[in-house]
Amino acid sequence: VVFTISTSSGIEQGPDLASVNMQLAEKIQIHEPAWHFIYLFILLGIYAWIRIYYGNVMIQTFQASTNFQLANKMFRSNSLLQNQVDGGLYLFYFLSMAFLLYYLELKMGLLPYDLQGGLLFLFNLVLLAGLFFCRVLLHNISGFLFNSIKIVREYLYNMFVFNKLLGLVALPLMFILVYTKGILHDMVFWTCILALSGILVLRLIRGLVFSYKKDVLIFYMFLYLCALEIAPLVLLYIWL
Repeated sequence: VVFTISTSSGIEQGPDLASVNMQLAEKIQIHEPAWHFIYLFILLGIYAWIRIYYGNVMIQTFQASTNFQLANKMFRSNSLLQNQVDGGLYLFYFLSMAFLLYYLELKMGLLPYDLQGGLLFLFNLVLLAGLFFCRVLLHNISGFLFNSIKIVREYLYNMFVFNKLLGLVALPLMFILVYTKGILHDMVFWTCILALSGILVLRLIRGLVFSYKKDVLIFYMFLYLCALEIAPLVLLYIWL
């Protein structure tokens, strides 16, 4: 509702158009900060660079998520090119998933420590990187203690295939989530939840397939999942 202001001259004047536009811009800025577009544009540039120069390796990453033999072949190759692309895709995973989690947290009202904006995004980025490297450290320690460092590293490589896949899938979902409204936005939101859940289920299935192929008893695999995969996430949830 726009209220007019009556002056002594009897002429009614509406609100200053410039101030109205400024208030509207501030409201838009609150909901869709400018850094969203800049950040997504940078991510798109990184994705395009990887796709142009390392397209075959990127395709293999998608295929490795459903092909156990291909994932093991990529692990055994251990080429310089493969290691460089893997490093780039891990970085892309941190950057894209941190933003996607940030947006989903805003959508669902889940704000750890009441963080918002860039601080919430940085919190997610540090959290994802911390979980990733802590998992690598704990797995390597367990592999060293039980004299199975090679099989542990092979297992980690198989699991991290899905981290890379999450990073690649998250990019188009982020663009659609941020720049859609109404029913389409809600549909994409639930599609995003289903896609992330589906990749996590594939990751769990890969763990079971790995234990079967490598003659690891399901009981020991269950104990391992509870100790090094599920328990840290439960503790993290309680902590947050």
